[in-house]
Amino acid sequence: MLRFYSRPGNKIVFYGMAGYPSSLAELENPPFPLSYSERLPKPGDRIIALAGSRRCDYEGLQGAYHLGKALAEMDFILLVSNSHGFDRWARLGAQSANKRSFVLCDCGLGTKRITTNRSLQGEYLISPFLPYEEASPQTCLSRNVLTAALSTAVIIGQAPKRSGALHVAGCALDLGKDVFVHRSGIGNRPNQEGSLFLHQSGAPIVGGDDPSQPVMV
Repeated sequence: MLRFYSRPGNKIVFYGMAGYPSSLAELENPPFPLSYSERLPKPGDRIIALAGSRRCDYEGLQGAYHLGKALAEMDFILLVSNSHGFDRWARLGAQSANKRSFVLCDCGLGTKRITTNRSLQGEYLISPFLPYEEASPQTCLSRNVLTAALSTAVIIGQAPKRSGALHVAGCALDLGKDVFVHRSGIGNRPNQEGSLFLHQSGAPIVGGDDPSQPVMV
């Protein structure tokens, strides 16, 4: 650990220290350490969390890209996971607008899952796990709770019935955050069943009839 944090760009903050995000400190069980690169969220940041399936179809990926780009151009900061699919393409959209995203990781920042992912270079990486802790179902669930806590609102893209994105949405609702469903998540295909259910349960749709159209939040 000492070797990891001695390298340039690898930083750590502990619960109770200056700079620790207040939105996490208010949780019932906040993470004690936070590893990060560059910087952590600040109170004035307008953070929108985006979550969706790793197995989006072309419509879903296109919608994620244009959604990320539109939000970045409106000076929102994206908060996404390090997963492939919807989250990655939303982040690529923000990159096309020359904006950085917060990436909340499901593993330690020293694992190959992070260090070999070139698309993460230049982003604001955050992890509540030890540097070399590998991803697991439990770390993914923990990350989802923190995603909801750090965001101002959550937008869900294409998501099947059993999806981590729906867990993010549930955590956000428990915390009193607004939850939306992107237009590309509405349909009858298996990868839209979860997001469609979320909309039918009351989550408003954002985006135009064309899933690539900008979103207004």
